[in-house]
Amino acid sequence: MKTKRTFIMFIAIITFSLFQFVSPNSEAYAATYADGTYDISFEMKEAGSDNTSIADGYFTKPAKLVVKNGANYIQLTTNESDWIKSMSGPMGSATDVSESGNTRTVQFEVGDLSNPVNMKMHVVVPEEIAGMEYDHNHSVRVVFNADNIPAATNESAEESTEAKDEVEQVTAGADDTAEKNPKADDTTEKNPKTGDTTPIGVYVFLLLASIAVLVIYETRFAKN
Repeated sequence: MKTKRTFIMFIAIITFSLFQFVSPNSEAYAATYADGTYDISFEMKEAGSDNTSIADGYFTKPAKLVVKNGANYIQLTTNESDWIKSMSGPMGSATDVSESGNTRTVQFEVGDLSNPVNMKMHVVVPEEIAGMEYDHNHSVRVVFNADNIPAATNESAEESTEAKDEVEQVTAGADDTAEKNPKADDTTEKNPKTGDTTPIGVYVFLLLASIAVLVIYETRFAKN
């Protein structure tokens, strides 16, 4: 009986694992923002508390959120570029967008804006301003309010993909000769779903095979 229970538990684990592979990945359907450029409010907080960081006063508000092909980029403008020597976000160093006098706009890539974004900056304040020379690598948590940013929908993503395909087809058709029959090529390119179902078929087959083995063992144990 112990062997039988162990085998049934083993089959249950396999079945659960198969359904994990077959079921849709929730991360693939995570909410993203529609492509575009938006004003977004923010507050810089201290790295270890919810207190507003002194660095919050070094930046003009609102910031800019640039969404391009599903990637999120934040543009921050500092009015103390002489003091803030460099900045970096969670995905790397910030790049300069524009600079005029003591004002500089930088951009860096971010991910999920529903959580605070970690940011680092190298701050150097002259002695005559701070009373002593301040040279420090400062960390803050930037809290963005993305409530007013429109979310990308599956339909808009599909329309964007279809529009891109149409542009590519027109370009290819202009370059090809009439003998190449571009319509036949388009039919081949627009049929990617056939291969997508293959992994599911494999998992279903394995599941059915496991059930078959379980039935055989059940019958065998019943006779014993």
